[in-house]
Amino acid sequence: MDKHFPEDISALPVRLYKLINGENIIAYTHTVDDESNGTLIHVEEPMKVISEPENNFILTPWLPFSRGNLHTIEDFNVLLTTDLQDDIKAHYMKIVLDEIQHDQDILVEQTKIMKGNATTH
Repeated sequence: MDKHFPEDISALPVRLYKLINGENIIAYTHTVDDESNGTLIHVEEPMKVISEPENNFILTPWLPFSRGNLHTIEDFNVLLTTDLQDDIKAHYMKIVLDEIQHDQDILVEQTKIMKGNATTH
């Protein structure tokens, strides 16, 4: 997958997907492949949108127990898709990047524990 990020946040391919089951997800969209049986949409770090009163919302992992962060959605499961406002894209990217940093910090801490917190002098 292409990891080249655009200079401007408005050019980020972060989109909102309204699924036929009623869920709304926001995801970084990599590619859309046309297959003989339909179209496949490849997304990374999909986040479920939970709406709250007074136009507030929460983003939570769409597939919280998934081993990977890349997923494929078949287009017949998507009711509609749209580009997002830049402030929503920025909020999504902050959540995703903060989570990646948190995961890296946990990995470093677990490695230290496995090594017995040994230091060299």
